[in-house]
Amino acid sequence: MDLFVEYIQPFLLAILQGITEFLPVSSSGHLVLLNALMPVDAGMLFDLVLHLATLVSVCAFYRRDIASIFMGCIHEIRGESEKTNLKFVGYLIIATFITGVIGLCLNDIVETRLRNIIIVGALLVCNAAILWFSQKRGIFKLTEGALNMKSAIAIGLAQGLAVLPGISRSGSTITTALLLGIEGKDCAKISFLLSIPVILGAVVLHLGDLGEIESSGVLIIILAAMVAAVVGYASLVLLNRVLQNARFHRFAPYCLVVGLIAIICGVCM
Repeated sequence: MDLFVEYIQPFLLAILQGITEFLPVSSSGHLVLLNALMPVDAGMLFDLVLHLATLVSVCAFYRRDIASIFMGCIHEIRGESEKTNLKFVGYLIIATFITGVIGLCLNDIVETRLRNIIIVGALLVCNAAILWFSQKRGIFKLTEGALNMKSAIAIGLAQGLAVLPGISRSGSTITTALLLGIEGKDCAKISFLLSIPVILGAVVLHLGDLGEIESSGVLIIILAAMVAAVVGYASLVLLNRVLQNARFHRFAPYCLVVGLIAIICGVCM
């Protein structure tokens, strides 16, 4: 049993995190459900390390976009071009601020009371409804471009509610962007660029807790994080293809089934 907890469980969680972080099925919800089946709950701290690992996947996948935005901002600050990139970064900051406020308000309850399989199951059912509704793309069209003030506020609110385990961050933000009339590729880019400051903020918030990791388990955690990063990159490739083919809603039945199974198991336990 100790062998399983120490050497196998971390990698199972890492693979699950890598698959579900970017697909719209809620990685945090799946980690809670898998931890419930394990002999020992790895806890929020290990979840945070895995989220940090998949952040590396985002930076690697969108490295050209990040570099382009960064260089564009430098040129725009010098007055060499229109302030397109600066406006885009400003909108990302606004969305992140809204998400941060919601996250701080819900942080305590998310880390304690909501790590319950019945609650996660119910939220996965809600997530299924959100994904199914993504078929109504453009129904609340607010912008002709990739992002503006109103859409940034809406996406920030959606991302804030996704701190609830069972509500997918990528699912809620991308669905919101689709409903607002933003193109699929831009939806994914906005969603995952937004994840960078959000995940970094969560790491800063729990920075003091990282000292609680036992030195004997550091190597396993590093290896598990590497696995999560590699699998996460593959998931990003898949998600972008799904968005190109307008099949985002096809993840809804999966979330519905998993959510209902979690609720039934929680009631019967």
